[in-house]
Amino acid sequence: MEEEKPKAQLAALIYGEIVYWGVLLGSVIVIIGSVLAFFGNNYVPASYWLSAIWKGESVHEIWKGATGALPMGHWYLAHLTTGDGLTAFGLSLGVFAVLPALLLSSAALFKDKDVVYGTLALIGGIVVLIAVLGIIPMPS
Repeated sequence: MEEEKPKAQLAALIYGEIVYWGVLLGSVIVIIGSVLAFFGNNYVPASYWLSAIWKGESVHEIWKGATGALPMGHWYLAHLTTGDGLTAFGLSLGVFAVLPALLLSSAALFKDKDVVYGTLALIGGIVVLIAVLGIIPMPS
């Protein structure tokens, strides 16, 4: 006798598919950026990143030594042709995938009249949106 598997909720399928494909695409972009970085096509030399990290420098110290100041916002968008810029974009894309996943799964939860989890998903989406837009600045 075959055991019937329970069906997944629509909200869970929406969330899972969006995050899966977003992180997969982001990972491929990170791999391409890493390969470019090996060939020396970088915004900041890879040797500088590594030596500064091994010295234990803070984020602010690393960026000050690399570019003169901590970049604001999505600095990598202006440097998508460099290895580190493309790598940062891929990482951001993988993280950003959570935003549409949360918002669309929230809509599906509200449609199913699951108000508590729909509200929690919506609040989570708003928190991610605030982080992605950089509305709350990083402490210095």
